Amino acid sequence: MKKLYSIIVFVCCAVAYVQAQTVSVYSKGVALLLTPDEADEMIFSGTMMSVGNEVIDVTEVDSITYSDQNFDPLRVEVNYNGAKSLVRLPLALADSVEVDKDGDYITLYSYKMGDPEITYALSGTTKDGAFVQDGSYKCKVELGGVNITSLRGAALHIKNGKRIDISVLDGTVNNFVDNADTLHDACFHVKGHPEFEGNGTINITGRGKHAYKSGEYTKLKKSAGTINILAAERDAMHIGQYFKMNGGKITVVEAVKADGIQVEFNNDETKELNGQMFLNGGNIDITLTADSCRGLKADSHVFIGGGVQRVKTTGISSRGLQNDGSVIIYNLNAEPDITLVSTGGYVEIDGKKKRSVGLKTDGSLYFHCGSLTLQADGDSKGRSADIAGDFVYVKDAYKLNASPAINLDGAYRSRTSEESIRDYEKSLGITLPTDND
Repeated sequence: MKKLYSIIVFVCCAVAYVQAQTVSVYSKGVALLLTPDEADEMIFSGTMMSVGNEVIDVTEVDSITYSDQNFDPLRVEVNYNGAKSLVRLPLALADSVEVDKDGDYITLYSYKMGDPEITYALSGTTKDGAFVQDGSYKCKVELGGVNITSLRGAALHIKNGKRIDISVLDGTVNNFVDNADTLHDACFHVKGHPEFEGNGTINITGRGKHAYKSGEYTKLKKSAGTINILAAERDAMHIGQYFKMNGGKITVVEAVKADGIQVEFNNDETKELNGQMFLNGGNIDITLTADSCRGLKADSHVFIGGGVQRVKTTGISSRGLQNDGSVIIYNLNAEPDITLVSTGGYVEIDGKKKRSVGLKTDGSLYFHCGSLTLQADGDSKGRSADIAGDFVYVKDAYKLNASPAINLDGAYRSRTSEESIRDYEKSLGITLPTDND
């Protein structure tokens, strides 16, 4: 004890003689970061040391170091490294963020700090851990090359119901694998509404239920990178409220056992754009082999305003795209390039055939521009598209390859570009989306 106390006094005094920018107090896997001015305010009383509003038992201090590197007072860093995993917490945030560390299972509770926002930066590797963030304020989660395998539930769980910026640092690869139980909803789970940016890669392996889930909307900005769904016992991506993709790339592979990207109504009916899907840019590549699965599924309208979408389903009674509203294909960022292939055949239940269909909509299909390729089984049992409403297209932009023919309950008619847009807005009671950030 006497030796440790001497070391503490020595380090604190040393700060006065060097140009230290950061003083780090290490205790139980947490480093409390102090500026030189904050370090000068350390007060010792018996075995207790106080700085700011923090009181530290000296007997629990592992070491104190100093460096000439600055730190961001709004940035909490979590570095996974087995028994040496470390949380770096600025003193200025000690009153706002509570750290609960059980080995590599790290939970950060934020009770204050709405503006400016806190950044939680993750890096390193754990084969038995998880990251959990909880609180009531918007924040940023930065993925800087982190690899998390959980043996207790979700690998990453943001319980915070606010807007969460997910920043994936350029060039980094980030891997998440959850435990194979059904007590949690997803490997990568955000209660609120995440917005993705940054040209890195996220790989998600769902061994319990869904691979990815958000309780409210999910948005991929133009600057977003790559999301690879490598496995899921249920949906690859299960999204509440709405999904908006303005950039990036999503890949879903055969190991997913249910739907590719599913958007469902939020329980709060007042939520804007509830149940809708917006594919405005980027690249989607989905291949599914499970029976009765849907590559793209939405509880309301689907707007496709750009990008490349490739969906292939080969299971029995599968659908490339299915939604309960209308499908509107138009030019927001560029002419969309869409291919929907379902070749799994059909199953007969009570004398009724449940067929594989490339595109099935309970509303109308408005085909304003771009390229649309639809394919199902090449016999009378297959349908390239099943449209409950009308098929309205702009003939000058008519690039449709449908095999076999489209099954249509409503009218089949062409419009000019302006007439087509007015049709959308009149029929759906909305204005075409223009948000493409």
